[in-house]
Amino acid sequence: MKLFLAAAVVIVTAACALLPATAEPSCDEGLSEVLREIKEVISAGNRRCRDAPRGGLFGEHTEQMLQALRQHGEVVESLQTHTDSLNKALGAVAEVQTSQKFIVASLQAEMEAERIARTHQRRTIEDLQTELNRLKEESKVWVDHLNAMETDVKEELRKTESMAEEMAVEVRSANDRVANLGKVIRRVQSSLQALERVVNRHTKSLVTIRKYKGHVENSEPAEVTVRPPQPLSENFDCPHPYTKMGTGCFTVHSDVRKTWGEARDDCKNIDGDLANPFDLYDLALFLDETFSASVHSNPGRWGFWIGAQLDNSDTWNWVTGVPVLMQVDFWGRGEPGDALENDERCMFLHSLWRFRAGADSCSHKMFFVCEKKLS
Repeated sequence: MKLFLAAAVVIVTAACALLPATAEPSCDEGLSEVLREIKEVISAGNRRCRDAPRGGLFGEHTEQMLQALRQHGEVVESLQTHTDSLNKALGAVAEVQTSQKFIVASLQAEMEAERIARTHQRRTIEDLQTELNRLKEESKVWVDHLNAMETDVKEELRKTESMAEEMAVEVRSANDRVANLGKVIRRVQSSLQALERVVNRHTKSLVTIRKYKGHVENSEPAEVTVRPPQPLSENFDCPHPYTKMGTGCFTVHSDVRKTWGEARDDCKNIDGDLANPFDLYDLALFLDETFSASVHSNPGRWGFWIGAQLDNSDTWNWVTGVPVLMQVDFWGRGEPGDALENDERCMFLHSLWRFRAGADSCSHKMFFVCEKKLS
């Protein structure tokens, strides 16, 4: 029996050894086939030896050997099952390894891209640092240049301020000269007016003499030019509520604003009229001195109607019908403009121009100055 089992094992081993190398993963299948062949050989041998004297004994051992072989076949089948499971597990492991290799390759690619990006970023930072250093150098140059410019500008400003002060002194001197020139012109105008009055009187006298002597018959008297009334002498008194101001009698209304027409009615109610002075400069000087403190606190408040209007021929006339003589520095800045087109037909004096003349609509309300003419 032992020799038979040994022979079976030798046969099985030889059968496995004879299988090709490529068929090694299916060795279990070849083993099962050999075992089946051995079983068939044993069964045939058992049938041949059944009538032999030791056939029963040999057949009994044959059955035990067959049972052992069957158990061995079950073990082989169990091993085959485990082998299949291991193969499946190995396949899954291989798939996992393949996936891991792919992940590792991806990570390596990402790490390489990150390395390249960091290299590029480092180079960019180096370039920016170089550019920053260059800009610092340029900014230093510009700062030095600006400091030099600031010094030059301050010096120019100092020179300009010095020149402005000198020009202001010259302007004040020029204003004084203009004011003196205005006074001279007004005196010349007064002299011319006096000369015209003398000429008129002599003309009238000459006409009278010729008329009485018969040299001139049915002749018209010579035309006499209408001139403003002459200033009074210094020895005169003004009736209440008027006050002596230069060479005339005036009263200033600075409590209630009224239109030009309403202001003139108020002046007539006190036996006067809106101011039409012989010398407007004296009235402006009086207003400037009287309201100087108030003007500084509120310069836009103080405007006064006077008695002059603009006719349709664009000529300014006093309320007495005498044309207004435009003296030097008569109008305020920008005045009278296009007064006729803008319907600004009434004259006023305003503190913004040191009480020089301006034109405005007669319907506007302002303070006003009245004047009473004395014989």
